[in-house]
Amino acid sequence: MKKSHVLLVFTFLLLIPYICSLAIIGIGYNALVLHSAESCRTIIGALVGSIIMFAVKATIQRPVDLLAVQTNDGLLKQLLRFFSIRRRYFLLFANIVLDFILCFASTYLVRSIMTLDQIVGNSIGFVLLIMFVSTCLGAYVEYDNLSIDPQQH
Repeated sequence: MKKSHVLLVFTFLLLIPYICSLAIIGIGYNALVLHSAESCRTIIGALVGSIIMFAVKATIQRPVDLLAVQTNDGLLKQLLRFFSIRRRYFLLFANIVLDFILCFASTYLVRSIMTLDQIVGNSIGFVLLIMFVSTCLGAYVEYDNLSIDPQQH
C-alpha cells in the first residue's frame, strides 16, 4: 500500500480520534469535577484518563497491526506502534505515562482555553461529531483491508 494511503487512514482512523478522545477527557473532567483546577484532582483525572486511553487503544489493535504490516516507512511504522499495546512492558508503561501527561495537558488546556459555559455546553457534541466523521472516513477509505470477512483473502 502506498505511504500516502496509509498516512490518510492513520490520520482519519487513529490520529484525529485520539486527539478527540483527549479533548473529551479534558472536557468531561472539567465539566464534572468541582474545583477542577486543584492539582491533586487534576492528577487523579489524568490517571483515570490514561486508563481510558489504554482501553481505547486495546479496541483498535487490529487496524493498527494491519496498517503497520502494510507500510515500509520507519517513521510511520513508529507512529503506528505508538497506538499498539502489544509491546514490552517498559514500552507499555512509557505509553501509559505519555497518555497520563497528554490527559493532564488536555484537562489543563480545556480549562484555560474554554469558559465553564462552553465546557458544560455543547463542546463535547462537536468533538464527538468530529470523531464520528473522521472514523467513518478512515473506515471507508480502508474498508477492504480492515474487514474481517474471510472470503476477501
